[in-house]
Amino acid sequence: MGFFSFGGGEKEERSLSMQTEAAFTNGDSIALDSATPNNALNLPSVFSAMYVIASSLGQLPLYVMRREGESVRKVPDHPASSLLSLEPNQWQTSYKWRETEQFRCLGWGNAYTQIIRSRGKVVELRTLKPWQTELMYRIDVNGRKHYYYTSYDEDESITVQLEDMIHIKDVGYDEKVGKSRISQQADALGWALSMQEYGKSFFGSNGRPTGAVSPKMELNSESWSQFKSMWNKAASAMSSNSNRTMLLPAELSYQSFTIPPEDMQFLDSRKLSRSEIAAIFNVPPHMIGDLDKATFSNITEQALQFVKHTMMPWIVSWEQEIDRKMFSNAERQAGYYVKFDLAGLLRGSPKDRAEFYRGMIEAGVYSRAEVRAFEDMNPADGLDEMVISQNVKSVRFMDAEADLKVDEAKKGFQPPAATN
Repeated sequence: MGFFSFGGGEKEERSLSMQTEAAFTNGDSIALDSATPNNALNLPSVFSAMYVIASSLGQLPLYVMRREGESVRKVPDHPASSLLSLEPNQWQTSYKWRETEQFRCLGWGNAYTQIIRSRGKVVELRTLKPWQTELMYRIDVNGRKHYYYTSYDEDESITVQLEDMIHIKDVGYDEKVGKSRISQQADALGWALSMQEYGKSFFGSNGRPTGAVSPKMELNSESWSQFKSMWNKAASAMSSNSNRTMLLPAELSYQSFTIPPEDMQFLDSRKLSRSEIAAIFNVPPHMIGDLDKATFSNITEQALQFVKHTMMPWIVSWEQEIDRKMFSNAERQAGYYVKFDLAGLLRGSPKDRAEFYRGMIEAGVYSRAEVRAFEDMNPADGLDEMVISQNVKSVRFMDAEADLKVDEAKKGFQPPAATN
């Protein structure tokens, strides 16, 4: 694969992705064959867990910010701002771009977005499929490694340099590429797939276990052929009429081969697999439909834990990767960075928000005008001043009142009369 040539001449080209895959499996492909990103998506709990993380990240507002001294402000006129917050390319909105890339990262371990630049400015963010993209390196004649990405499809193959690729990685053993958690937990997910396949097969046969029909007497060739023909017709009729019963002649006996679902605790096993999948993706069970142990109080607490322990690691990973790839060294030194707004995920009920805002206003942290902005309400006159809890008076008024009291105390102060 000769997509890129370095000036020093090339000696060898290798795929880092292929090497790490082999190193992880040690040549044993049994676990990887049991569950793959494609067939694992057939499990509703896997799809739900991946979707709830991807959609949660996609819905967060993403802004270009600039820190200037002690002040911080949004920079909507930066060239990267509209790409990150509105339209990264002609096919996707910002929401769909981030949702798609996060979904791919959870399934395939890596998400790739190519940065297209024109005259030094970012003009487009183009997604690349992780199953068609590899991190490669060449060893030149001097023995030095040069890393780059290659991506291919049915039309073309492209080479992308490291600084032009936003690469989001899932947890893995290699610092250069992520590892699919589906592959890492292939046995557990393969077991869940087997349970689902068993349920499909069992209920597809109208809930009847498979078995053997044996005659109680010897059958000649003609009788055997006649019996098979009658049995096939009866079985076919049964498959399309689930409420009918097959009658066997007295000379035949039936013996079941499979274990009934109640004996193998089929429903309990499905619940266990659902809990394990929630643990694999680090999402609260109630978010993927497991409400067995859910209560109103612990769902509220789990929602907060979801933001802190599930979403925050992904958000930090996105912010840091975008910062180092989208901005030049000069821009980063000038204070430019990106920031996700978590207010949407932390947004509680109207009652909870009212109590929170009241506390922040009375503590002098938020102004009433800022609260209206947080709630997407129009500005109102006279609400910009900071207030504190004592009768909700403005800070300036409280300071003036305190100064007045001091002045009055000074005027009314009479020194004690001298005594002989």
